[in-house]
Amino acid sequence: MALGSLGRMARRARVPGRRHLLTFTSLSAAGLGEAVLPTLSLVALVRMTGAEASGRVIFAQSLATLWFLLCDPCLERAAQRFVPIEQRRTGHGTALFLRLLRLDAAVGVAATAVALAAVLGAWALGLVPADLALMLALSAAGRGATAPYGTAYAGFALADELRASGNLRVLGAFVSFALSLAGLLAGGPLLYLAGQGVGALLAAAVFCLLASRSVARALGPPEGSPRLPEGLVPFTLQTSIGTVVAGISDSGVLALAGFAGGPHLVTILKIAMAPGRFYANLVVPVAAMLYPRLAEAVARGEGAAAIRRDVLRATALLAVGGAATAAVALPLVGPVVTAAYGLEHAGAGAVAAPLLAAACVKGLVCWSNVLPLATGRPGLRLAYLSAEAVLLVATLLTAAWTTTGALAAGLFFAWGTLVLAVLGSGFWLLSLRWPVRRDHATGPCVRPARQDGGVTAGRPRAADGGPAQS
Repeated sequence: MALGSLGRMARRARVPGRRHLLTFTSLSAAGLGEAVLPTLSLVALVRMTGAEASGRVIFAQSLATLWFLLCDPCLERAAQRFVPIEQRRTGHGTALFLRLLRLDAAVGVAATAVALAAVLGAWALGLVPADLALMLALSAAGRGATAPYGTAYAGFALADELRASGNLRVLGAFVSFALSLAGLLAGGPLLYLAGQGVGALLAAAVFCLLASRSVARALGPPEGSPRLPEGLVPFTLQTSIGTVVAGISDSGVLALAGFAGGPHLVTILKIAMAPGRFYANLVVPVAAMLYPRLAEAVARGEGAAAIRRDVLRATALLAVGGAATAAVALPLVGPVVTAAYGLEHAGAGAVAAPLLAAACVKGLVCWSNVLPLATGRPGLRLAYLSAEAVLLVATLLTAAWTTTGALAAGLFFAWGTLVLAVLGSGFWLLSLRWPVRRDHATGPCVRPARQDGGVTAGRPRAADGGPAQS
C-alpha cells in the first residue's frame, strides 16, 4: 500500500515553492559547508601527518563525540514539540525555550568538566600517553562548546527563520575551517584541534544569542516562569537515548573501529564515510522542514491523510534526487577520493561507493527521524535506532574479526551497511500504513501579537521546517 502510494505521489509530485526552495537551499548549503570544509581540513591533516597520526586525532574526536552523545539531553527535539504547545496554552513559549536553552548549556559545561577530569586522571595514572591525553582534552573542549547548538537551532525553526540559520551555519563552518587549518599549519594536530574548538565556541555563542532574539520576536518577550510541560521529561529521555543510539552509527562506529581494527581502519572509514555524509547533509533539510509542519498538524488534530501526503510527496522528490546522485556520483567517487587523499588511500574509494549508495537509500526516508517524534511516538524511533545500531556494530565487529587487513574490513562493513539501509527504508515505507496518534496535549491557542507585524505567535509558520540533527 505504501509503495503504491509512493508511486502515485511520484507522478503528482510538485516542485516546492520559491520560499521553500530558498530555505532548502540555505540549509543544504549549510549542511554541505559543514561536511565539505571539515573534509578539506581532514585531507590536509592526513597529507601532512600521515595515517597513523591522523587516525589518533579522529579516534580522539570520535570518543569526545560519543561522550557528549551520552550526555546530551536532546532538548532541541523537546523544544520543537513542546514550545508550540506551551505557546498555545499560556503564551509563555519564549520563556520555556530560554529555560531549555540554558539547561542545555549547563549540561554541556558539566559534561565538559567531567570529561577533562577523566582525561587528566587517565594521564596521571599512566593509562594514556601525554599526546593522546592532550588530543582527548582538546576534542572534549571543542565538542562541549557546541552543546547548546541544537537547541539554538530549534529556536530558529520555531521563529520560522531557518533560512537565516543556514547562512549563520555557513559562516561558522568557514570560521572553524580557517582556524583549524591555521592551527594545523602552525603547530600540527594539537593546534588543529584547538582551532576547531575556538571556532566551535564562537559559532555557538553567536548562534545562541541570535536564536534567543529570533524566538522573542516571533513568540513575544519572555514572561513568567513556566514549569516543564507534562510529558516533556519522558519524551526527552526517549529521544536522548535514541540520539545516543543513532550516534553509534557514526562516531561510535569510528571509535569502535579504533579498538577493533586500529588507526588504519579508522582512517579508511572516516575517508569513506565523507561522500555519504555530503549527501545526507544535502537531504536532511527536508526532515528539518517537515518536523514543525508535521508537529503543528498533529497538534491541530489533522488526520493521518494530511500527514502521509506531506511525507509521501517528500519521499517522491527524494527518490528522484537520490537516483540522480547515485547515477552521477558512484562512478566518480573512487577517482575523487584517490585524487584527494593520494594513491596510498585509493582503496578507500571502493569502500566509499557502497556507503554513498547506502546514504542515498536512507535519504529516501530521512523523515523517519522526525515523523515518530511529531506524532508522539519517540519509542518507535528508539526501538528502530537500537536495532539498527546493534546490527551496525555486529557488522563492524564481524568485518574486523573475520577479514585480513583494514581495507577488507572496510569493504565488508560498507556492503553490510548498504544492505541494512535497504531493509530499514523498506520498514519505514511500510510503517506509513500505521495510524497516526492524535496529540491531545494541546489547549486553547493563545496568540499575543508580534511586534513586527508578522504572523501571530500562537500558530508559528511551519512551512520551512525544524532543526536538522548534526
